[in-house]
Parts: sequence; C-alpha cells; structure tokens
Amino acid sequence: MIIDKSEERIDTFGSSCHLVVDNSSDRGPALLAAAKEELLRLERKFSAYDPQSIISRINQDAGTGSVTPLDAEARSLFHYVAALWEESKHLFDPSTRLLESCYSDQGDLLASENQLKGILKLVGWSKVKLSHEGVSLPEKGMVIDLNNCMRPYAIDSVRKILLKQGASNALIEMDQDVATIGKQPDGANWLIGVRFPRGDHAGITRLKLNHGGFALRGNFERCITQAGERFGRALSPVDGQPIPGLIGVAVTADNCLTACSAASIARLKTEQAGIRWLENLGLPWMAIDRELTCHGPLAPTLR
Repeated sequence: MIIDKSEERIDTFGSSCHLVVDNSSDRGPALLAAAKEELLRLERKFSAYDPQSIISRINQDAGTGSVTPLDAEARSLFHYVAALWEESKHLFDPSTRLLESCYSDQGDLLASENQLKGILKLVGWSKVKLSHEGVSLPEKGMVIDLNNCMRPYAIDSVRKILLKQGASNALIEMDQDVATIGKQPDGANWLIGVRFPRGDHAGITRLKLNHGGFALRGNFERCITQAGERFGRALSPVDGQPIPGLIGVAVTADNCLTACSAASIARLKTEQAGIRWLENLGLPWMAIDRELTCHGPLAPTLR
C-alpha cells in the first residue's frame, strides 16, 4: 500500500521537530506550512535561544529595573509556570538554568561551595516580579528559561491549527514531547518509543498514542552519581543539589501540555510520593526510580 503523507523536520526551541500530516487530499504541503509558521512564531516570541524573544529581553534586562510587557498569551504562560511552581512545592523552577553549568556532562560537581552559593543567590522563581505592567528580574545575572514548557505548548498550538484546518491524521514530535491527530494515514496506530533501563540493549517499549499527547521528563541515561547513589538531572533551587526523586516519568493525556505538567511535577517529588501522586492522577503513566525499576500501567513487562 502506498501511503500518501507529507513530513518534514524543522529545528526549533533548540530541538528537532518532526511533523507528519496526511496528504491524501494534496493538502500536505499547506498543512506543513501552517505548522511551521506557528512553530516559528512561538520560537521568535518565547525561545530562550532567540535573542529577540520575550524571554531573552527579560534576561537581558535583569537587574536594570526595566519591565518587559506581556500580552495575553505570554501572561497566561507565566501564570501556568507559577501554578506548576506552587504545585511542586517550589521545586519546578525555570530560573535554575544557571545551576546546570555547575555540573559536568558526566554529573560531576564543577563549582566550589562558594561558587554554588553565589549562583543560588540568582536562583528562585519567587524573585521573579510579575505585575500588571509585565515581568522583571531584580538581580543582574538572573535568567529564566521556559523552553521545557514552551515545547509542549507549541506542539498543542500546532495541533489546534491542524485540527482547525481539517487535518485528520498528524504527528507533531519535539524532543520528549508528542501530540497526534487520529491514527496514521494508513490506519495504523501512532507508536511512541520509550527506552527501557534494563537489559543488554536498553530495549524500547512502544506506546500507542492516537489523538492524544505524551511527555517524558528525565533521562535515566544521563544520571548524576553521588556517593554511590543515582540521581536525575533535576536540580534543587534551594541548595543546587540533585533532587532525590524519580529518574524519569512518562505520561499520556488528551494534550501534550497536560502530560508535561503531570510528568514534571511527579519527577520532582520523592520517589514514593511521586508514584502515589501519579496513581491518584487518573492518567496513564510510567516512572523509573533510582534503582532503574519501572512502575505504572505503561511500564513494560520484564522478560
């Protein structure tokens, strides 16, 4: 069977975005163009990698007293981040990007104790000043990075545009975030691969994702090891140390942003608290603890 589909990859928000749409009515190129236009709009507006974005302007003006105005879309995103910050007991914190430079790719602490203390003075979402005028950062050197929230938001925005334009089959995939419309053009299920942390080849479990959203937070292959203990890459805004929570959390939901919210919060709780929270959430999920054991209804069965 010849499957009539259009697909393309575009670099955006520091990641590669894979777009697939049904082309049975010769509308594939137009749908891809609409998807790319929305992705580029949001990247120009919000990406921490774009020097002209709202986020970059906020960072550049840190410590100057200058306030960056927000439109309705930007303000709603800042309120969303604030809600995640509250729900996570202040551990979900987009101002922790500075702490990443304190650790090597292998997870070794590079900064001295004094250096870490100095950086921590520039960390904390509670310092971000959000008013009716806009947003400002009070300390020179502070930075915020909303890319982890913007990727799922952008995916959902593209999905809404494609649905509005009549797309019946589509895939939008960026980094660890995915959303789909319907099934594949040939009627097959959309399948999302998730690496499994046990076995000789770290086998892959495949999840069906038809007309829904998926998000994975954490990476068991890039852990931090301290005193023989394994930690994820999530760093505490309080002391700059790795948070002793779940190594990775995957969630499926009606949309990508909901899945992202659930995975992000669960990953920042203690392991048992995170698992209990996911169990009570009512969404399909999978979690990997610090012993690399998988939990949840989406977890693969060991053979």
